Amino acid sequence: VLSNQLDELVIWQIMTQIQQECGRYGIEPEHVISRLVFGVGTRLITSEGDSALDGVYKLVSIRREGSWVPAIKISESPEKTLNPGHKQAWRIYDQRGKATVDLLSLETEDPRQMSSIYLQHPTDHTKHRVLPAGAITRIEPLLVNVVEQGKLVYDLPTIEQMRAVRKVDMDCLDLGVKRLVNPHAYHVSLTEGLWNLKDELVRSGGNGHAG
Repeated sequence: VLSNQLDELVIWQIMTQIQQECGRYGIEPEHVISRLVFGVGTRLITSEGDSALDGVYKLVSIRREGSWVPAIKISESPEKTLNPGHKQAWRIYDQRGKATVDLLSLETEDPRQMSSIYLQHPTDHTKHRVLPAGAITRIEPLLVNVVEQGKLVYDLPTIEQMRAVRKVDMDCLDLGVKRLVNPHAYHVSLTEGLWNLKDELVRSGGNGHAG
């Protein structure tokens, strides 16, 4: 099985090279080519030259006896260690109405009910700050259910509606974040509860935790 940014030209080159080199090893080219599987993803669904988002599936929670049990994959690189559990994502707006931070929380946490919000860096335990309620004008939940039990439960927007939402989102970003040269980093933080769960699972070697 071959993958990784394949398109018709790369596949053609692979097959051509097989046809050219199999003879020196006494192998029939078609015997090799007929056994190959080409995993075409990004180049299949995205016009070449347009932006594409590569992604991988990460298991962070397991459904067990009707409850979600957090799971984690531990890596030597802190940036690759997963944020465990069934989560919600929020966007927090400051007094100017600008998006100031995105926040990952446990599903049971609602920052709109908090008197102040603890913002923890996702990988560095020394970096954290507290955002008082007075500094916040709005907290927006970012995750919505689209499909439940195989059924569509979401009113799909039109292209024009999606474009309008994107424009509003862009207008809510600071100019410093949007600039092309030396842009400011837009921060994504964890709640204290999610950080504590992550730290607990890392310390326990990744054993499941029912919360």
